[in-house]
Amino acid sequence: MKISPWLLLLLALACASLAGCISPQPADLLEEARALQQQGDLPQSLEKYDEAIALHAHNSAAWAGRGEVLHLMGRDRDALHSYNQSLSIDPTSVNTWIRMGDVLAGMDQNEEAFYAYDRAIGLDPNATMAWNGVGEVWAREGRYKDSAAAFSMVLRTNTSYSPAAKKLGDVLVELKEYEQALRSYEYALNASPTYGEAALAKGDLLSQFGKYGEALDAYRYALTYLPTNTVLLYHMASVQTATGDYAGAIATYDRAIAVEPTNATFWAYKGFLLNNLGQFNESLAIAETAIALDPQNTVAWNNKGFAYNSLGRFDEAVNAYSSAIAANPGNVAALTNRGFAYLNLGNNTAAARDLDRAISLEPGFSPAWAYRGQVNLRQGKYDDAIRDSTRAVELDPRNAYGWSTQGSAFLQKGRFKDAAASFDRAIALNPASLDLLLNKGYALLAAKDYKGAIDAYDKILSIDPGNTAAWAYKVSALQGLGRGQEAVLVTDRELKSDPGNQTLLIRKAYALAALQRPSEAMLVYQRILERDPANIEVLLWKAMLQFSIGDYLGAIATYDTVLELNPRTTEAYVYRGVALYRVGEYRKSLDTYDYLITLDPRISMAWTNRGYALIKLGRIQDAIKSFDRALELYPGNFDAQYGRMEAIRVMWPSYTPSWDR
Repeated sequence: MKISPWLLLLLALACASLAGCISPQPADLLEEARALQQQGDLPQSLEKYDEAIALHAHNSAAWAGRGEVLHLMGRDRDALHSYNQSLSIDPTSVNTWIRMGDVLAGMDQNEEAFYAYDRAIGLDPNATMAWNGVGEVWAREGRYKDSAAAFSMVLRTNTSYSPAAKKLGDVLVELKEYEQALRSYEYALNASPTYGEAALAKGDLLSQFGKYGEALDAYRYALTYLPTNTVLLYHMASVQTATGDYAGAIATYDRAIAVEPTNATFWAYKGFLLNNLGQFNESLAIAETAIALDPQNTVAWNNKGFAYNSLGRFDEAVNAYSSAIAANPGNVAALTNRGFAYLNLGNNTAAARDLDRAISLEPGFSPAWAYRGQVNLRQGKYDDAIRDSTRAVELDPRNAYGWSTQGSAFLQKGRFKDAAASFDRAIALNPASLDLLLNKGYALLAAKDYKGAIDAYDKILSIDPGNTAAWAYKVSALQGLGRGQEAVLVTDRELKSDPGNQTLLIRKAYALAALQRPSEAMLVYQRILERDPANIEVLLWKAMLQFSIGDYLGAIATYDTVLELNPRTTEAYVYRGVALYRVGEYRKSLDTYDYLITLDPRISMAWTNRGYALIKLGRIQDAIKSFDRALELYPGNFDAQYGRMEAIRVMWPSYTPSWDR
């Protein structure tokens, strides 16, 4: 059977028609490409766009879609090429101009981006995202008024577009139009109640003006929608710190650390808060973690130094602050605190050097002035101490250390009423400090304001009934009023209802001693020690009484008992050495002071008394060196000045000091 040529032609046409039915069409490829893009399969999506373009090179939608995928893949230059191809085919596409503007803006090509957005607006004056892009470009260029106008246009074209309201708020902050900025953030939140970034910005603005309670409310609201946003957590912790909620701030930093465990800043500020809570050992551990993460973190080094200072580990504090200063030589806080550590080590020269440097770098830093005032006080430069401490409290009236130093300097100058007033200011800032109350009482006692002094001491005794220093000074005040016997009568009356009360017995014994009734006082001390033979405080009072009546051997024996109980009791070494000197045991006296100096080399009196023992032993050059060290520690030490003069006279009998010439 022959096949007709017409049949062959029909078959060929049929096959051609069938092939046309199963070949991909550009519209289908675009649909596939968009679906793949939505699924996140960008490489496959790009392939489909390329296939569509291969079939129809003038398909503007394919070029535009290809540009969007390339942008998502981070290939912005290729994306721009695709957008340009699309717009060369269809220059009326508003969305393509906007997307092209977004890519150009991301590449910091602001002028080109603005041109693209402007073309979009020319085609559609209500193009929301074009106005949004213009607002962002102008904000980056610092044209905040123009930017605000653009974001306002966004909201005019789309009242519910909350990101524009938030950005408008940011621009208004730059323009210092804070009330309008706050309203913009609230507008954004009304439009999108779950918009955490707007709540964060609102909190930041409120905290900037000290509205901490409202700021914290905004931050807590934001946390509902941004629970792992560490910027939010950091800002919230900062406000909690500013309000004194240290425990709350620590909890917030813990949340931030859970999200970013390698963020040294969060660890460092947690350590700062622990220091403020007096948890110094815990702060040291946190500082070590922060430093391990960032060895140059000066906040962590400062915290470490502060903790060591507070624990009395001053050498280690110096090392920590030195590391902070090595990382940042201009770190005023570290220089100031290292100066304070040197001050506590008795190294006044090094302390003054650091504090001078801190003040030269930041003349308005109050703590540096306060600490330098203390250095001058220790060196006997009382006028300079008054000048520096006064400057400290002028800069910061809440600097309690500055007020205290000023009070101590006034005391040394005999300005007792001024001293009491300074201590009052310090007490107002630190009402829990019994030392400040004691100093105030002493100033009033010296000013012969005996009633005022008694009030101060009574307040101390109401808080700490066993405070023997307060009781001793109160007895002196009562004697000043001619009522010394009252101290004994009061304690006797109280002892009737509680005859075994140790605190009352100690008070009675001291009052009897002050009234020159030493044998009665000794009987009371013995009564206490029969019940409590290891009571170091009572042993020290007993030894001092023995010393005062010339029973030096008895005092030595009592001090020996104290040192058996606690070998680090510095007071016992000081007066044991004096008692040994008084009975002619100069070598033993010297040994006592040498041992005391190994325990604490900062005691000026120890170096002074050591010098006197060395004179008796004929070691004049060593004695002079010992007096010199005493004067380095405390230039106002008159006993050391006199001892040094006596030592020189041994070698040079005709020597006359300058003040006697």
